[in-house]
Amino acid sequence: MDSAVDSNLRLTLLHHAGSAIRGWLTAVSPAESRAIFVVLLVGLLLWVLRLPRERVCPPGDEPAGWSSNLKLWAALALAIQIVIYLTF
Repeated sequence: MDSAVDSNLRLTLLHHAGSAIRGWLTAVSPAESRAIFVVLLVGLLLWVLRLPRERVCPPGDEPAGWSSNLKLWAALALAIQIVIYLTF
């Protein structure tokens, strides 16, 4: 019987915690959440652009073309996401 009481207590505590988190999240307006998300994407874009070349290109002595630079593709993907979130 103690396990049933513990189970109900945990369920109740989880419900209270979930309700509190839901309350905090619903207090944020859609414009604020969009701004937060875009700021995070811009921060990630800046971090990607600052990565050294040896961290974003494949290792080896053979000359690599521009398409092997992962920084370019990551920056492009992040820029597209930023434009989409700012547009819609």
